[in-house]
Amino acid sequence: MKYFFLSLLVIFLGQPTMSQNALGFPQKKYPNTFRNPLATPFSLVGNFGECRPNHFHSGIDVRTDGKENKSVYAIEDGYVSRVHIEPGGFGNAIFINHVGGYTSVYAHLNTFFPKLEEYVRKKQYEAESWAIDLTFFPDQFMVRKGSFIALSGNTGSSQGPHLHLEIRNAKTEAPLNPLLFFNEIEDDKKPIIKQLAIYDGRKSIYEQSPILHKLSGGILTKKMIEVGTDKVYFGIVADDFMKIATGTLGVYEMRLYVNNQPTFAWQMDHISYDITRYMNAHADYKTKKKNGPWIQLCTQLPNDRLSIYKSTSNERGLVDVSDGSAKEIRIEIYDTKYNKSTLSFSIKGTQMGNTLTCAKEFVAGKPNVCKTEHISFSLNEDALYDNICFRSSIAPGPNEYTYLYQVHENEIPLHSYFELQLKPKKEIPASYKGKVALVLSKKSNGVVTKKGLAAAVVNGQVVASVREFGTYEIAIDQTPPMITSKLKDQMNISKEKVLYFTIKDDITSVKKCTATVDGQWLRLVQKGQTYYYEFDKYFPSGSHALKITATDENNNSSEKIVNLIR
Repeated sequence: MKYFFLSLLVIFLGQPTMSQNALGFPQKKYPNTFRNPLATPFSLVGNFGECRPNHFHSGIDVRTDGKENKSVYAIEDGYVSRVHIEPGGFGNAIFINHVGGYTSVYAHLNTFFPKLEEYVRKKQYEAESWAIDLTFFPDQFMVRKGSFIALSGNTGSSQGPHLHLEIRNAKTEAPLNPLLFFNEIEDDKKPIIKQLAIYDGRKSIYEQSPILHKLSGGILTKKMIEVGTDKVYFGIVADDFMKIATGTLGVYEMRLYVNNQPTFAWQMDHISYDITRYMNAHADYKTKKKNGPWIQLCTQLPNDRLSIYKSTSNERGLVDVSDGSAKEIRIEIYDTKYNKSTLSFSIKGTQMGNTLTCAKEFVAGKPNVCKTEHISFSLNEDALYDNICFRSSIAPGPNEYTYLYQVHENEIPLHSYFELQLKPKKEIPASYKGKVALVLSKKSNGVVTKKGLAAAVVNGQVVASVREFGTYEIAIDQTPPMITSKLKDQMNISKEKVLYFTIKDDITSVKKCTATVDGQWLRLVQKGQTYYYEFDKYFPSGSHALKITATDENNNSSEKIVNLIR
């Protein structure tokens, strides 16, 4: 049943063909005139296509020696086409369009070059919003190759100072592999396969655990592997290495051969943001969530709609071992300079074990519905990557309005949102109906964390749009965000350049935070739960009232007012 839907998908998308000599993807013809975005030699801490939570890494991470405010330069002639500022994601980012249909993106920046920085701040004050997305005409901010464009930083979802650099197709905005654009980057180190994963091809990936074989020095000690099934597929744990890189990088290309015949391949290039969440199908999400490694599959799951694959058949990497004879398997991996490593072994099917029966199967590629007395929802056809044996239950909850609602398992990924409806233990009073939240419990490394979002009460049911399975509970959220600061009333701040605040919300998240001085809006910058204001012309000298207001998703608000002397 599983691969029936995969076959339909292949027919819909069209089936490419490969000969043994054409197993690899066509050689890319990208320009090679781009320069290093920094003044120091290239040093990388991340590359394109690496597996990250819910997405592929879409560029290269360039080291800035653990420091901020390194000068960043345009990699080619062009013009600033966009500036995007947000608390997460890229933080402060600048986009430059180039001749030839390419866009370079520089992310996690601190500030832009002076004229652009002045323009952006002006627009932020006009909009009274620090988070902003601006687009520009070609003649507004033109740059030359090597022009200073920004200072590097650690803004957005960055875990340390570095420069995230992308090169995109300007028309589709799909990120391309930047390592294919810089000929100056040398690489003579080959990637290494560290573990081989073997899966039962009769079962959903979510209804089994892989058999893992560790490699020593890239070599599998067990050359003949026997499995108790008639169909198998594989996964690999692999890393790439470069002289200019600290730590490990992701692999560029994988090729699978069966009895020396080309069978299946994938390549890490041209992955748009629209489909990047399919990383959860390309890798074994369940094993990773259970504190395992990132296992990249040598197959295409039934509802994986990535375009990075090539296959010689509708099996898409599934290997038939039903005849009892040994199959010769060869897995090759490559980096962008086509340094290669090879893993070779034989596999033989033996007597099949029993497959598990399922009381309620959710089928990938089809709509699926759950309707019980306490839990109801519908999944769209794109929600699941592979079939699951769905389970739900309730248990006693922590307050008078809720049970603990077990909605399958958090280790199973979902591609799209669904409307979850939960029946409360008792009717929620009208006075609370604007203060309801759904809270999801997550367990990682033995530690349980909880995260909530605002919910609505509709026809007596608590309803919210979610994109995760797991254990939910209903909470009444009447607690406003907590604002903390070292500022005190009548404090003299004449020598200060920046004012800092910490704002936290226990159940949901901070929806909006504003700062004003005598009613004048101030540019308040966010980094996680830290907010800060850099003094500018809008905070005058003398004694003035600074007001910080924070509002959460359920419209609980708090404010802090201090009179400051400048």
